[in-house]
Amino acid sequence: MSARARLVQVCRRLRFAIRFLGRPVKIHPSSWVSSRTVIRVCSGGSITIGRNCEIHPLAMLMTHGGDIRIGDDCSVNPLSIVYGHGGVRIGNGVRIAAHTVIIPANHTPSTGERPLHRAPITARGIDIEDNVWIGAGARILDGVRIGKNAVIGAGSVVTRSVPANATVAGVPARVIRQR
Repeated sequence: MSARARLVQVCRRLRFAIRFLGRPVKIHPSSWVSSRTVIRVCSGGSITIGRNCEIHPLAMLMTHGGDIRIGDDCSVNPLSIVYGHGGVRIGNGVRIAAHTVIIPANHTPSTGERPLHRAPITARGIDIEDNVWIGAGARILDGVRIGKNAVIGAGSVVTRSVPANATVAGVPARVIRQR
């Protein structure tokens, strides 16, 4: 590697270090995070990104009081959203396609005079195990656990846990194949 290439690499890492100075964000130096990615710690929580990950432009990682943990060798593609509310744990080798939304929280409809936006929120969290593929436009909702080697079809809405080695698709997502 030339001296110029090393200098560019050091400057890039320094820019990220300054960007998240004093915030609970840890990004492994071998990972690539686009400068156009939105990484925000709001109302507490933390974000951890493992080794050799790629977080593409316009992806959003926002804690909303919970923790987001991304393992090694993962990718989060453009325009995907990962909220932290009740906590999100993403294992190793997970591929998240564009326009995917992962939300570990849900509004509880209130009865009576209270407006919906003031209703209580449940936040049980989401656990995505190793080697999972999530298709474009999928929605992963609160309380879901996705087993190892699972495949989530494009456009699916996952409202229940997915067993290991299963392929799910549909609204709501159902098992269509077991490997």
